[in-house]
Amino acid sequence: MNVDKVYAVSGSLITENLDELGDLANALQNGEEQILVVTGAGGLKEYIRAAGDFGNQGEQDLVGIAATRLNAKTLMTAMKAYPDTPKTAEEIRKAASTGQNVVMGGLTPGHSTDAVAAIAAEILEADLYIATTVDGVYDKNPEEVDAKRFDQISTEKLRSVVSGNNEAGGHELIDLTAIDIIERSGTETRILEGTLENISDPDEALGTQIVP
Repeated sequence: MNVDKVYAVSGSLITENLDELGDLANALQNGEEQILVVTGAGGLKEYIRAAGDFGNQGEQDLVGIAATRLNAKTLMTAMKAYPDTPKTAEEIRKAASTGQNVVMGGLTPGHSTDAVAAIAAEILEADLYIATTVDGVYDKNPEEVDAKRFDQISTEKLRSVVSGNNEAGGHELIDLTAIDIIERSGTETRILEGTLENISDPDEALGTQIVP
């Protein structure tokens, strides 16, 4: 059995909805496909900020990785997934080879969990779904009345949106490292709002398709 889908899931979907964690686990496992899920830090980002008061950026990154792995362990338990969180590329391959669903957090200081998910999708030759707090990439702040969502966007255009730190598609959606990995690997990637309905059927969800 091969991993068909890799999900990058905002950590807030876990930390802000612990009472509904079973629903998230069910939505992720709605189909027959084997999946891998990468979790963000979510509400645990407060620990990262606190670490910044006493340490350098590298130390903050290590706290951030620990936070993502705590969320991953929690979701892993709810999903009854592979009983460990991969911490290297080789461990990703090993976990995926079992045929079980896999949940993991961060890998390397300086890499966002979106970048980690892009790496996992590249290694496993799987499609990538980035479940976040907005329903795609917009040409401006999506709260503005005339904001327009991109149905599709090239990696080149997305890079310019992110580089401009546009609120619509800026760093809360995806970072430059993740875009670079998606571009080099040609990974089919979709950005969508992380609702249970969308996660359950991501190909039918409103969102933005990234064209490498």
